[in-house]
Amino acid sequence: MNNCFFQQLFKVPVLIQHYTEHQQKYQLDFVDFLTMHYWGHDLDDDDDDRDMQLPFKQVDYGAAHTIYIPVKSFSLNCFVPDIPGCKANGRNKLYPDPNPGELFRPPMA
Repeated sequence: MNNCFFQQLFKVPVLIQHYTEHQQKYQLDFVDFLTMHYWGHDLDDDDDDRDMQLPFKQVDYGAAHTIYIPVKSFSLNCFVPDIPGCKANGRNKLYPDPNPGELFRPPMA
């Protein structure tokens, strides 16, 4: 799941606050405010630092790391059938299942 979208949603109060600032100065409605900051040319009002705090104006990189440590180890034994004319060097022996009570068990031949 991408956490970047949720981080941007936390910036919505900054959007509302910045809109009220522009509404007091320039008497803009909300659609004109969005058009100016996201789809059009911004006014030269020296608030570029404030504009960059708005949601979805810049990408915040973040990463989540998951570490998986297995509790029990298991081995997967393969069965190599006898093929006429090919020597398997003793690899065609069946080995007993090391974990007979485990949920994951490979199919038995």
